[in-house]
Amino acid sequence: MTRVAGQRSLRRPPLAFRGWAVVAGSFTVQAISFGAIYSFPAFAVPVRESFGASHASVTLLYAISGAMAFAVGAISGPISDRFGARWPVSIGMATIALGFLLAARAESFAEVLLCYGLMVGTGAGLAYVPALAVVQRWFVAWRGLASGIATAGVGVGTALVPLSATLLSACGSWRAAFPVAGLAIAILGLLAAQLLAPSPERCGLRPDGLDSPAREPVPSSLEGVSIGRAMAGRRFPWLMAGCLLVSAPIALPFAEIVNTARARGLDAAEALWLLGLIGLGSIIGRLALGAVADQHGRGQTLLACCLGVAASMAWWAQASSALGFAAFALAFGIFQGGFVALLPSVVVDLYGRRCAGGVIGALFAGRALAVLLAPPGMAALAGITGPDAPLLLSGGLALLGTAALALALRACPAAAPLGGRYSSPRP
Repeated sequence: MTRVAGQRSLRRPPLAFRGWAVVAGSFTVQAISFGAIYSFPAFAVPVRESFGASHASVTLLYAISGAMAFAVGAISGPISDRFGARWPVSIGMATIALGFLLAARAESFAEVLLCYGLMVGTGAGLAYVPALAVVQRWFVAWRGLASGIATAGVGVGTALVPLSATLLSACGSWRAAFPVAGLAIAILGLLAAQLLAPSPERCGLRPDGLDSPAREPVPSSLEGVSIGRAMAGRRFPWLMAGCLLVSAPIALPFAEIVNTARARGLDAAEALWLLGLIGLGSIIGRLALGAVADQHGRGQTLLACCLGVAASMAWWAQASSALGFAAFALAFGIFQGGFVALLPSVVVDLYGRRCAGGVIGALFAGRALAVLLAPPGMAALAGITGPDAPLLLSGGLALLGTAALALALRACPAAAPLGGRYSSPRP
């Protein structure tokens, strides 16, 4: 593996470095993918009223679309390792657009579940992990910052929820708004996919835009272990367990914050804007914590974000005013954004760039299980005990997940602060 000295790697990549175009494409793809999923609360009430569906049915639709967005990554990740990100991302963007177009013509809620839940979720899954992994290949020392900028697209997609409601009002109905959204997704998504060049080495460049001395040729292949060796190592089960446990509370606000806020006295507009605040906090967390992590250690910063998620669940349980909910939404967004931005970077620190898509996709299968089970599970438990108990329980799961990730990150020099050398990854 190419060893990058700490002082040399401290220089930020130049603006002309092609990796920044890759970051821009990844940002756009992630904004589209999760904007499509997280914007559904803006359409949930009119869709539910159109078909007489229950609240539980609508929650299931979000859970399926979100779970598919992570589960399909287990397939699209290895594909992007082998063939590059452009093809799976392009197919994903087209699938999301088609899901919106077909959902607009649905004659039953089951058809909406198929078109929006499965198709939009599958399209997001085809695009998300490849768009994440390709950024990790273009950067080494500044991987946290680059990943934070790219994944800020998810925060932007979340922050656009109130604008989705505006689109709904302008179009007059969800059946008119869905084709408009589908057309915009097809155009922007396919253009963004073309920016996702496979790796700097295949373009004759070096990660982070570092100059290549004549005596040090650009490697012909990426460093790192194979996906089989990565998953067979002792570290991977702890990573999977930590990812699954922390992802459970992370999935809850997107599905339940609006209903919880309405039940405690906030009006519909105030409750919907909480999703926008989560998106804003997510953007702040991804950008600020990504840059901080490169200086002070990506692994340590990731664990701090997990602890922040646990604490925010306790805050949510006691929130009763608009100000209290707003503070929760912003804080949760910051910690959730930091977790999502840093997890892929830490994975590549641990295993190298060779199997980035495959390992990230495998871990995100655990996130898929959390997204699928946590929101319906919370709704069922809240019906028995009230809303506070499941929120506190989810905070406890986040603490257990933090401990599991801490075990996985032991003796990982690449996740430490800049300044030393990057050692060869080990499973």
